[in-house]
Amino acid sequence: MSNKHHTCPFSHLILSGRCACEFAAKDCIAEKEFGTCLKQSCSNNCQSLYHQLRENSTFVLKSHHQSSLSVGQQSKIKMGGLLALQEIITHSPTNTIRNITVLVDKIKQEYGTFTQIPFSQLMPKIAKFKFRIRN
Repeated sequence: MSNKHHTCPFSHLILSGRCACEFAAKDCIAEKEFGTCLKQSCSNNCQSLYHQLRENSTFVLKSHHQSSLSVGQQSKIKMGGLLALQEIITHSPTNTIRNITVLVDKIKQEYGTFTQIPFSQLMPKIAKFKFRIRN
């Protein structure tokens, strides 16, 4: 396996322990830790999925004219979207993702392309997702 690392749009979720991925890796620059992906094709698929989730979530986040989103908004799209897709595909309403790559492959298998995902079914879950559950 090569030492080349690729961008992981879900690295924050992986580092927080909410998700896992077989191709996830940690890297550091100075004292800053960040997540990367070890497989370029998986990185490309995850980035494409995130792009579609973000593009289709502008209404629910009320971010029509925003070029950048807060970390909270990004987490809402990413984790809320992944959990909603996992629930639709596996009929399993869990709060974690065991392997993002496996889920992304299942999504691609189910819908052919990420543009065919039924985003209207995801939006309620994205809208109500909260990264931190307060007691």
